[in-house]
Amino acid sequence: MTDVLVIGAGMAGVTAARQLAQAGVSVLLVEGGQRLGGRIQTLRDFCSAPVEAGAEFIHGVGAETWPDVKAAGLHVRACPHTRDAMFNVGAGAQWLPRVLLHPGVWPAVTILRRLRRLQGPDMSAREFIAANRYRGRARIMAQMVLTAHLPGSIDDVGVRGLIEDGVLQLETGLNHRIVEGYDRLVAQIARDLDCEMGFAVDTVRWSVDGVSVRAADGRERSARAAVCTLPVGVLKSRQVRFVPDLPENKRAALQLIEMGSVCKILLRFEERFWPQRLATLACGVGPVTLYWSVFYRAPDGPPVLTAYATGPRAAALSALSEDEATAVVVDDLRRLFPEAAPKLLAQRRIDWTTDPLSLGGYTFLRPGGSGARAQLAAADTGALFWAGSATATRTIAATVEGAFVSGMRAAAEACAFLERRGR
Repeated sequence: MTDVLVIGAGMAGVTAARQLAQAGVSVLLVEGGQRLGGRIQTLRDFCSAPVEAGAEFIHGVGAETWPDVKAAGLHVRACPHTRDAMFNVGAGAQWLPRVLLHPGVWPAVTILRRLRRLQGPDMSAREFIAANRYRGRARIMAQMVLTAHLPGSIDDVGVRGLIEDGVLQLETGLNHRIVEGYDRLVAQIARDLDCEMGFAVDTVRWSVDGVSVRAADGRERSARAAVCTLPVGVLKSRQVRFVPDLPENKRAALQLIEMGSVCKILLRFEERFWPQRLATLACGVGPVTLYWSVFYRAPDGPPVLTAYATGPRAAALSALSEDEATAVVVDDLRRLFPEAAPKLLAQRRIDWTTDPLSLGGYTFLRPGGSGARAQLAAADTGALFWAGSATATRTIAATVEGAFVSGMRAAAEACAFLERRGR
């Protein structure tokens, strides 16, 4: 019998499987799709260089994925979040220094300090904005700080959860893109692993004595232990049945962890019409949350923009056809750059909310959700252990690094369990 089954071959799954294999444990990785990586998906047919359909950045210079990036011989481009950034707070695209000169924005300048000093019970982002009496442009800026990186509305996002998840660190850190594509990092970690593709799990039977899984096509696999890395969107959809049902503490945690909507529209133009030094354009109003120049700091890179929408804005674009959604985005770009005449050559919409293997982009915590990630990650379901970016507590949650670290944690828990059981 296999020692450990790992359910899902995203970053958490391949990391857990590698860690187990290195510990001398027999491991089988099962994946519902036909590729590794989960919500890491690199496209090579959109333009002359790799473009990310899913996760895009290594967040921070101290991310724990860096040793594998270097071991794979991969190259990176730095992508600062605020330097070389433009903002739209209702007056069109403007460089950040000019935005900050407007007196209407000044009340929001201290928002990061106010968040770090937050006292009292948890509250929604809307309640935080109201409590601090942000109005006009200050309100727009505050709303951007609270939701630009989280795929939820100001009513859904919990402020304490935002702080606990390390979102403030993410917003002020330095990002990097992998030049050769993020999927090359997955390939580095998954090298030599045994993975059964097209194994769409619909039932997980668990106890202290072992775990068995059944696929939709009737195939079954069993092991002495298992690591579940299924996304929260899939777990909450109940399309996978757990026998017995998950305990109350796990169900309660899932109620407080929300899988938010994320939609990307990739746009390749005949020529660049945005400023050459533009890294990102953050939008407090309009149909798109963030635009970024995919080949920022790559002088010979093709003229490609990513329109990145989260939460309600992603849901609105998802409800349209791809052509309609693209037209909405291109019209928005014409308003933001009124002197430009964008000539679109290619488009591609990637809607993670409707992807059956993810059912959302990534997670955030609802008001009152502090501690929910640790509750979901807890090793309290017999031989079944938990990993995935939604269970990250030691690093920035809901990131590739979070998934990576969670996979190592769950693998260590499974190894310790097997040792106690006398494998």
